[in-house]
Amino acid sequence: MDKLLNIFEFSDYRDYLNAWLTTAKSQKTFNLTRLAEVANIHPTFLSHILAGTKHLSLEQATLISDHFKHTKLEQDYFIILINLDRAGNEPLRKYWQEKKSQVEFQKNKLSQRFDKHRQLTQEQRAEFYSSWIYVATWVSTAIEDRQSIQQVADRFKISREQAEKVLIFLTEVGMCIEKEGYFSMNESHVHVPNESFFVIKHHMNWRMKAIQRMDTRTENELFFTAPMSIAKKDFEHFREKVTHLIKEIVDKAKDSKAEEVVCLNIDFFKN
Repeated sequence: MDKLLNIFEFSDYRDYLNAWLTTAKSQKTFNLTRLAEVANIHPTFLSHILAGTKHLSLEQATLISDHFKHTKLEQDYFIILINLDRAGNEPLRKYWQEKKSQVEFQKNKLSQRFDKHRQLTQEQRAEFYSSWIYVATWVSTAIEDRQSIQQVADRFKISREQAEKVLIFLTEVGMCIEKEGYFSMNESHVHVPNESFFVIKHHMNWRMKAIQRMDTRTENELFFTAPMSIAKKDFEHFREKVTHLIKEIVDKAKDSKAEEVVCLNIDFFKN
């Protein structure tokens, strides 16, 4: 069963499990008895755990985490919440609180929320992120499973020579595969680390494209700008919501039939 909730929105593992069960029962996909079976414990004992009178063991937590299909980072966070609850003195609680803070820092890096992705060399990144056309051409090669040089040139209104140059580069770095004059996507995800020098260039390339597109936007496209004043605690809450949504969109895109090239730009920052 797919994960129903974002664990990083919880600071108590019991609240997380109770919320998970409430959502699962409302969708008629799971219940307490079945979750007890997953953890290899009696339903009554699980009820005591959820009520706060008993503790979930790390072995039981691992079984539940595996069933929930947690990522490595999500599992680490789940185990830390349990250890925090079980801590018998303040020094130990402080130790696990620091571990929790470390995981929360890591989860704010989008690269930690996705599966493994291709890493380009510094020189390859310099060319790949030099212009939006490299990324656009790369993602377009998933349309109809393959694209020719002329199709790319026509789609993005560039010269055939430029399209050929870009496709040759993508093939040489292993992001595309060429067969009989047609190019297919070989890697489905390349993430720009937030600490990378090229991340700014990558963002600027596509935000400039978004600005250019605004003049000819259609009714089914979305452009949204909303300056606002909010509580400090809500900033972190909203950021986590957006991060979770981004991962959901990226995961969904992997299974989505490639028919056209689109771009999602999201900006959420303190001023």
